[in-house]
Amino acid sequence: MNTVKQSAAATEWLARFDRVASVLPQARRGELRQELAEHWDALIAESTSEEELAAAVARLGDPADIVAAEGLPPVSPARSRAALGLLLLPLTGLLYLAPALPPGPPSVALVVLASLVVLAMVLRAEATAGTRALGVLGALAPLLAGLGGILDRVFQAGHLGTHEPAGPGRELQYVWASDSWVVGLGQPAMLLLGLGLPVLAGLRLRRPETPGDTRLFLGRLALLLTPAVGLAAALLLSGARLGTSVGTLLDGPLLVVALVCGAALLAAGGLLLVRPGIVLATKVLVAAAVVAAPVGVVLLAQHETRFAGVVQDAGAEPPPDAMRAQAVPDSVLAPAPAWVPADQGVRRGLGLLFVVALPLVATWRVGGRVR
Repeated sequence: MNTVKQSAAATEWLARFDRVASVLPQARRGELRQELAEHWDALIAESTSEEELAAAVARLGDPADIVAAEGLPPVSPARSRAALGLLLLPLTGLLYLAPALPPGPPSVALVVLASLVVLAMVLRAEATAGTRALGVLGALAPLLAGLGGILDRVFQAGHLGTHEPAGPGRELQYVWASDSWVVGLGQPAMLLLGLGLPVLAGLRLRRPETPGDTRLFLGRLALLLTPAVGLAAALLLSGARLGTSVGTLLDGPLLVVALVCGAALLAAGGLLLVRPGIVLATKVLVAAAVVAAPVGVVLLAQHETRFAGVVQDAGAEPPPDAMRAQAVPDSVLAPAPAWVPADQGVRRGLGLLFVVALPLVATWRVGGRVR
């Protein structure tokens, strides 16, 4: 039989075994679990007290050690093909991500087809839950990042302008635009997601896996991805609100996608909060990073108001340089939620702290504080 007599210790131990044994071939995994279940039945039958059972469990050891003693299985052909597909996938992503005009329908169809084929290969390959999640992200990354790159070029092409009187026949002209820092960091973030994730997933699929903790891997992966995903999301959300017709059309869908991505990252990062072996101070830092990241995205998604020149009558004298250097009046500042700081530098600093610094520090602390 493959059932174990009622015991909380047995149930927990075998559940742990099931998680770490996913790297073994299915036939050997079932055979080994049958042997361990029978061994647990014998332990429970022979133990007359909880103390004796605890001592027997200690002698049995960690399930990860038992799985590791089986040796690492060779990488299956299906897994090797999936790894190769992921490593080659960024070549099609270059059609999206190159600084050129948006690609036409044939190029878009090629990228979509390649991503779907590689995604199917990843789903067919045997892998742990964490590795499979990384593979799925890698298969979809060039498609999503490339679409984001196209949208960013479309959004930034149209700025919403406003005017302020500057004397007889003259008006100062201003535009609302995405923060130059967010543009400068968000575009490389999309490039990193589109090209880096498939390579990372492909390299992980190419090598045999050692038994590990899925919660730990997914949590650290979420923290590591937060800076790139957060910067890209802030850039796209900011661009969608610049007043272009495309931005108005996609404002709602982009917000929904950003919320779904945020929820997934928060859930994966939250796995670290319930994992044993992480000290309390590190869990507090992880919780701060998980909660603060969405706030940081909102801060970075705000606009800045830039001076764009002077509207003047034909033949009039050009304005003095001092006019170009004057401060932007409050009357033309880009609107923002009431709780967002008015100063652009404060918004930028807090946003980068919440989206970039905190998740990376939390990742480092988790790596060094797991017992």
